[in-house]
Amino acid sequence: MKLEMRKANLNDGEDVYKFLCDLGAGENGFRMTPPNNQEEFKALLQKFTNDSKEIQPIERVPQEIYWMYVNNEIVGILKLRPKLNEALLINGGNMGISISPNFRGKGYGKLIIKKGIELLQLKGVDRALITVYENNTPSRKAIEANGGILYDINDNLCRYWIENIVKR
Repeated sequence: MKLEMRKANLNDGEDVYKFLCDLGAGENGFRMTPPNNQEEFKALLQKFTNDSKEIQPIERVPQEIYWMYVNNEIVGILKLRPKLNEALLINGGNMGISISPNFRGKGYGKLIIKKGIELLQLKGVDRALITVYENNTPSRKAIEANGGILYDINDNLCRYWIENIVKR
């Protein structure tokens, strides 16, 4: 199996566009509306690029978007946030993931979380927070398989911490 994490960029093409459309609006808590056309798609890619810059408006932190490709086919998205603000400590955490509906139930959620942890390691993050809806059992199992420890559940939202990731 050939696995590759590709950072979103302005040259992303039709495969990324189709992937985003397949996810649907609000998928897995993502506050992202799929693009309706190429113009919206290019604007979304520009937003991803702007969001990854170190300097952000007040109340925002840098966020990088990665596409997970398996055998040259996009299967998932990873939102990576090495820094957290007060809001992300409650909902969002250091990473958000979603797997294409076409590839769910095949272990890719566990794998993309592992890759997210590795990327956070490279950025010097020593513990990671991941939040997930209480009824999202597959994601909860994927987080737990990567060392996630349930911290609490509030308003149907689970917060998991993964400790000592720099030492792994």
